Amino acid sequence: MQFEVEVYRNETGEWVATAVAYKVTVTGRTEQEALARVMDALAHHFKGAKT
Repeated sequence: MQFEVEVYRNETGEWVATAVAYKVTVTGRTEQEALARVMDALAHHFKGAKT
C-alpha cells in the first residue's frame, strides 16, 4: 500500500507527519519518529474503519 505523507518541522521544532488522503496527523521529536508514529496511527485508523 502506498500513500502520500507530508513531513515538516513546525514552529516549536516538532516534526509533523500527515497521511494526506486519510487526514491522520502525528508529531515526533525527530523526522523518523514522526514517520513511525504516522504508520502506527494509520494501522489504528484502518482497524477502526473495518468495524
